[in-house]
Amino acid sequence: MIKIGIAVLLVGIMSLAVAEEQADQNIMLDIENAWVRALPSGQPNTAAYLTLVNRGEVVVVVESASADVADKVEIHTTRSADGLMRMEQLQSLEVAPGERLALAPGGTHLMLLGLETMPVTGDTVQLCLQLSSQSEVCTSADVRKSRDASDSQNSQHHH
Repeated sequence: MIKIGIAVLLVGIMSLAVAEEQADQNIMLDIENAWVRALPSGQPNTAAYLTLVNRGEVVVVVESASADVADKVEIHTTRSADGLMRMEQLQSLEVAPGERLALAPGGTHLMLLGLETMPVTGDTVQLCLQLSSQSEVCTSADVRKSRDASDSQNSQHHH
């Protein structure tokens, strides 16, 4: 009787592992056009922008982010409140299947906080997004003063 119980338990655990693996296979998040704003030296913070593309079959939830040059990265958005534009921290971002979500100046963006030194134009910054599926998507972001459509696209594909 104990052997049968253990066998049933093992089959159940293996089924959960297969279901989890299949769910991860449906998560396909691309990061495109990632860049970090270069600001004058001495500034402790800057912003990063990018476009998220969900090529999978399930909603992807970005729970947090990190950067190799920052102590902390927060997801922020800009909202109008009482006639003033204010930044507000978001706890997560959801990207629906087939959706393109642009993180752009004046809207939702990543705040890179606690910089030891401000990255300069021409540098690259490693940005990583931590997903609710316990996986991570990373890309290299060019550092520049402003958005420039003629720059090459940075893209990172994750399954």
